Amino acid sequence: MFNKEVKKVSLVGVGPGDESLLTLKALECIQNADVLVYDNLINPTVLNKARLDAKLIYAGKISGNHYLTQDKINETIAKYATSGEYVVRLKGGDPYIFGRGGEEAEYLIERCIDFEIVHGVSSFYAGLGYAGIPITFRGEATSFHVFTGHRKKGEPLDLDFKNIAKSDGSLVFLMGISNLPLIVNGLLSNGMDPHIGAAVVENGTRYNQRVFRGELCSIEEIAKKENVVSPALIVVGDVCKKDLSFFNKSKLPLSGKNILLTATRSLAEKMAKRFKETGANICEMSLIAIKEIEIEREKLLSEINDSTHILFTSSNGVNIFFEQIKRYGIDIRSLYNKKICVIGSGSGEALNKYGVNADFIPSKFDSKSFLDEILLKLDKDSKVLMLRAKIGSDVLPKGLKSAGISFSDIPVYDTIIDHRKKFELNKDIENFDYVVAASASGAKALVEMIEDKKMLSGKVVSIGPVTTKALVELGIENIITAKRYDVEGIIDAIKKL
Repeated sequence: MFNKEVKKVSLVGVGPGDESLLTLKALECIQNADVLVYDNLINPTVLNKARLDAKLIYAGKISGNHYLTQDKINETIAKYATSGEYVVRLKGGDPYIFGRGGEEAEYLIERCIDFEIVHGVSSFYAGLGYAGIPITFRGEATSFHVFTGHRKKGEPLDLDFKNIAKSDGSLVFLMGISNLPLIVNGLLSNGMDPHIGAAVVENGTRYNQRVFRGELCSIEEIAKKENVVSPALIVVGDVCKKDLSFFNKSKLPLSGKNILLTATRSLAEKMAKRFKETGANICEMSLIAIKEIEIEREKLLSEINDSTHILFTSSNGVNIFFEQIKRYGIDIRSLYNKKICVIGSGSGEALNKYGVNADFIPSKFDSKSFLDEILLKLDKDSKVLMLRAKIGSDVLPKGLKSAGISFSDIPVYDTIIDHRKKFELNKDIENFDYVVAASASGAKALVEMIEDKKMLSGKVVSIGPVTTKALVELGIENIITAKRYDVEGIIDAIKKL
């Protein structure tokens, strides 16, 4: 079991961007953190792994401005650690590879604050690998050299180009895209072959990765023409002439499409898996979260016993209900004579996890179809127990009431907006081709947090008409609406664009 009392601070490398490159140790730290202090290079999907009550503190650099100076970062880490909270400092790549992790470690040692280093995969080899460039290759590159291409403001780039230009093997420059002209000139003026291979890799391993190849004499012009921006790495050497690409190379239907999933964590994870099978580049940024509402044991038992039908309108309701009866020690056989009804395939799959098959799923996955079709199966002796969100559509209760059907409408969860994600949403929104809204509550969160609604026009893909109606009422235009109200419907809608 994880014991966060052993260390007050973890300096964690999260790798170059692809969340699947997280180490198990890094994931464990993120999931248990009270406070996460993170850099600009962190993939937002990584933040989706954090506890809902964890503090998210941005410490990166954007648009030429530092949100927190290094001194302030050090002070922030120490402040929360000494107050008794477990602090996880998230850094791109590895903390000790040009990540200033050593400085942070020294600061903590000076103040007698316990810490640990959690090493991460570095972009200098993984970023190249995802670009199809092997950092070494037998007979062609038997060594590699890694340099920082960054310099302090107003200071010269402190690299020994005279000796670097004579080096064999692959030369990799991190954080150097703004100094690419200096790097190219430094190598050429010291005798390096102008026709040796060169490449730049922007956002290596991430959903928006771009790779451009050329020669040392042409790479500066190529990067300028393609408007390559940070984060990007530069590599010089004949390994750049190799093309062992595997990432974003396939001809799958959504290859190259950058898609943001804003649904709850569990739904976003489920949707991401299916989207990746289509070749899409996915970022999970859950803007809403589910908060369980606990029902008293006796009330729950009474409602179950009195009902003839149990209706679930989402997989969230299914999961919470079955976890509650498990926690209360209620025998699942108490459901033996109940008709279990779900609104769609997602709820049906959630039900299957508990060894239960749905007695009823409507032909279309929306509240109106659910109501119209379920009414055909109810009569005056029916008693319906609806287990759903605290705030939900009034279609079902109004319809049941009008039909004279007895029912109980019991909230088992509330949907809350995760305002912590506002900064990341607005920082990254321009990178996405499409933004998926999977519920009316998710749509509300998206529009409430976005600073410029025009950024969403033509980008939002809605799971169905209820969500689309919510988006329209919130002022969003040019919405793409799925014909089938599930992940497959969303994928089909994007394919047809």
